[in-house]
Amino acid sequence: MKLRKIINGLIALSASLLFASCGTTVKQAAEPLPELAVTQLAPVARSADMPSEGVYYCIFVRSFADSNGDGIGDFKGIVKKLDYLNDGNDLTTDDLGVTGIWLLPIYPSQTYHGYDVDDYYSTNPDYGTMDDFQNLVNECRKRGISVILDMTCNHSSVYNQWFIDSRNPDDPHRTWYRWISADDSRYSINQQIWGHKVWNLYKGYYYAGLFGSSMPDYNLDDPALRQAFRNVMKFWLDKGVAGFRYDAAGHVYNSAKTPAGTNSVEKGVAWWKEITSYDRSVRADAFTVGEVWEPTSTRAQYIAGLGSDFHFDMGTKIVDEIRSGNAGNNSFANGLQGEYERYAESNPDYIDAPFLSNHDQNRIAGLLRGQVPQLKLAAAMYVFAEGVPFIYYGEEIGMMGAKPDEQLRTPMMWNKPGKDKLQTTWESSRYNKNTLTVAEQVKNPDSLLQFYKRIIRIKTAHPALYEGRFKAVNTGNEFVSSWAMECDTEKAFILHNLSSNSVTVNLPAGYNLPIVFTTYSGTAITSGGQLTIPPFCSAVLAGRK
Repeated sequence: MKLRKIINGLIALSASLLFASCGTTVKQAAEPLPELAVTQLAPVARSADMPSEGVYYCIFVRSFADSNGDGIGDFKGIVKKLDYLNDGNDLTTDDLGVTGIWLLPIYPSQTYHGYDVDDYYSTNPDYGTMDDFQNLVNECRKRGISVILDMTCNHSSVYNQWFIDSRNPDDPHRTWYRWISADDSRYSINQQIWGHKVWNLYKGYYYAGLFGSSMPDYNLDDPALRQAFRNVMKFWLDKGVAGFRYDAAGHVYNSAKTPAGTNSVEKGVAWWKEITSYDRSVRADAFTVGEVWEPTSTRAQYIAGLGSDFHFDMGTKIVDEIRSGNAGNNSFANGLQGEYERYAESNPDYIDAPFLSNHDQNRIAGLLRGQVPQLKLAAAMYVFAEGVPFIYYGEEIGMMGAKPDEQLRTPMMWNKPGKDKLQTTWESSRYNKNTLTVAEQVKNPDSLLQFYKRIIRIKTAHPALYEGRFKAVNTGNEFVSSWAMECDTEKAFILHNLSSNSVTVNLPAGYNLPIVFTTYSGTAITSGGQLTIPPFCSAVLAGRK
């Protein structure tokens, strides 16, 4: 049996080398081929398997895949495209290889985006039935894909029965929302936020709506409401979801809607500690990540309750670094280390959640003008940073988009018009006339899509990369951004050449390790411990401790 495995491995390796000489990638192999994966797409043995490990992919269901031809994406459509995300087989290279998906809101709603929830216990009928959703979760489980749901605990829609009931001053739901009278001196009725009034008049009383009058804000001081949310979390966790992405997590006690003198951050953190602890009491390995679109100091405080925060501003810092073509005195890495140190002070067990852009931001491909070498560099810089990276759907093919929000959430581009029956059509894009589709990019081993497949495989194969801690390590070269990642069993050294010329650096003591990944061939280590890196190239060196 052992001999047969060795023979099969040699056969696979020979075939792979033949394919490589023809400029293609290995689609199926008998064994993982880590030596080949250094310079091209090849199968590797991936070990990240917890909901809080690996790489997540963000899906706007409406835009992803349409199974019934109505132009709107749905659960059945996602199921039919799951093998694109992860087919469950480490020996193939057709799939991206992500280990988790984050679904933007899936609940009934009057809006296209779904962040104003009508009913937390149902699914959006545009997306399918609860049985359809359950089947999606089951199919993801078969492939080793964790599913987390977007959850809004800050506000509901005005059509939510909880809010409808709360409009009656004598109803028990009244205290579930922030209702006040005009003469309540603790508040300013004329308070404004983001260009609109916070307080909205209804039959002589006012209710808070940070995000607009159609999204009334909850009063999380109410014990019955807190219990109601615990019930909601359990409902979905019992269906097999692995956790939640908590929307507007930094606003649940926003000072614009709370009585003067309230310590909004302290109360917010306490709430998130309560709900995430409950999540873990239902599912021990539940993964929770919060949207705290605030400076590092505030994110660090909230991470004590949430466990994980999205790393806002990392994407823009990466873009600035790449545009400048200069790493300075390793400034990007030094800055990251400082932020991680702040997180650790607040929560030693924090998990970072880096990303380039999301559904509320202009897409990264537009910011880098669609330049594939720079987009590859940006991808490697955040995927090989600490924590669990989140890929916004379409980012892996360089989809573009800019405000308004609908243009940030346009249909996934599977193929040219009429060539894919699962193509969604609910919205047209102003920005993607020249963007190459998935079907086009899979034919090119040097495409951005194929590159994403490579870096995801490396990230999920090396414990130092998916569970390690970050440390800025300077090579002394002004064009190279570099850092180390280290866990109990492995250490890695990651370098990015930001310039349009090859560079050679002296490897710092302790980091003369084997090359496990490089964007381009030509990366090499001399016997004297010098590393040469081609232009716009990322390299990962790693070894067991």
